[in-house]
Parts: sequence; structure tokens; C-alpha cells
Amino acid sequence: MNDKIRCFIAIELSKEIKQALEEIESKLQETIRGVKWVNPDNIHLTLKFLGNIEASAVEDIKKILDGAASGAGPFKIKLSNAGAFPDPARPRVIWIGIDEGTKESTDLADLIEQKAEPLGIEKEGRPFHPHLTLARVKFLKDRDSVKNAFTSLKVPHAEMTAPKITLFQSNLTPQGAVYTPIHQVELKK
Repeated sequence: MNDKIRCFIAIELSKEIKQALEEIESKLQETIRGVKWVNPDNIHLTLKFLGNIEASAVEDIKKILDGAASGAGPFKIKLSNAGAFPDPARPRVIWIGIDEGTKESTDLADLIEQKAEPLGIEKEGRPFHPHLTLARVKFLKDRDSVKNAFTSLKVPHAEMTAPKITLFQSNLTPQGAVYTPIHQVELKK
């Protein structure tokens, strides 16, 4: 019996945001080849990737989310510019950033990070940077294609109010990842 589950904590996105991301991906796909695009229905604002955790830790993580949500109210998320990690010249991940909601999502992520560490959940080595992952780069023939695509990209106006945070279980399948909500908490402040 496997007593570990793969989990992450995230904010689910509205239909309006997902439609905008689909439009952005469609434009970028015209010039960027050799990447694995994320299905817009699976895109979310990840606050903390937990990795493979003991199933017995789920109840403690639920308590962490309950506490985090009680101190944070709903907040606006608005799409910003495209970017890449580590940078557009050497992309490994292509993403869309957010304008509004950066402070609130960073505060939530930092609080969750701090509270999860005593449970043995490894602390992230890099500072939190709120983003929505569009694609993962496998191999690019044309390294300049990402930079060039970004310069001509017009990000549609899209915004939402984040009402809750969700603990997801992630099951990897040959068809892609399947995300199942385990626990959802309304932002209440």
C-alpha cells in the first residue's frame, strides 16, 4: 500500500482567466515549437508544491490552510506580462505573471511555507514568484523564438477575485496530470 500522495496548494482560476490563457497559448504556439503546453483547464496559481507527502500529513495541511485562510480575504488577480524561468534566453518554463494579487498571493505562499516546514515539507529554495505556467520547454531549435514571441504578445485584459485556496492531489497519467481537490478553504478576512 502506498501511503504517499503527490500534492500542491493553489488558487483555482476563473473561466475568464482560463479563456485568456488559452488565447495566449494559441498566439505563442504560432512561433514557439518544442515545448509541452499546459491545458488551460489545468492551469492554477500554485502557492506551494508539496511533492510526495505522507497521507497522514493531510490533516495537518488542512489545518494550515484553515489558519491561512482565516487571516486572508478574497483578493483580485489580474494577468500581466509573459516571462520565462530562468529567463527568456534560456527558457525552461514559460509563464504569465500577475499584476494585482502579487502581494496577497506571496503573503499566503510565505505563510504556508513557514507553517509546512515543521511537518517535514521541504522549503522552496527560491523566493516565491506568482505565475501561471503555460508550457515546459523540452527542446528549442530557435532559442530566440521565446523572446521574439514575447515582444509581439498582447496579453488580454483578464481578472478575477480569488475566493479560496485548494489542496490538490496530483496523479500523473500517460495522458497528463489529473488534479483532484482534497480540501478547499474560503478566504474569510
